[in-house]
Amino acid sequence: MAKATIGDLEGGAALCAWYEGVPSFHDATLRELELRQGAPSRLVAHAFQMTSEVDARGYFVLTKHVDVTFTIFELIEVQLLDFTEAGIMFGLKIEIDPDGTTLSFESSYGVHGRIKAKRVAISFAPRPASSS
Repeated sequence: MAKATIGDLEGGAALCAWYEGVPSFHDATLRELELRQGAPSRLVAHAFQMTSEVDARGYFVLTKHVDVTFTIFELIEVQLLDFTEAGIMFGLKIEIDPDGTTLSFESSYGVHGRIKAKRVAISFAPRPASSS
């Protein structure tokens, strides 16, 4: 498998252009995970960009809030652990081989694992910072 970035996926370049870089998904909230046979599946994560600025309460200022939807076509393999309520992602890895695309995600809380599918496409919806 060849390592890839989100920009290598269908729709990923547009996300990277809006984000002004490649989102890491560190501390992203996994909002939805829907797996379906015979129909597209989806994973929705709320991501943001952490700046080096600190607010009055001592918290890092977060910008570029966005809900990223990974639409997953033709599931090949699913391995999930700690499937509880939506969790906090530690990071996201993308690998592409001739058979398909693998999304591997670790978590600091909640579900983690890997999903392999024939194809993965990305769409996104920017969000106001206060509605995270």
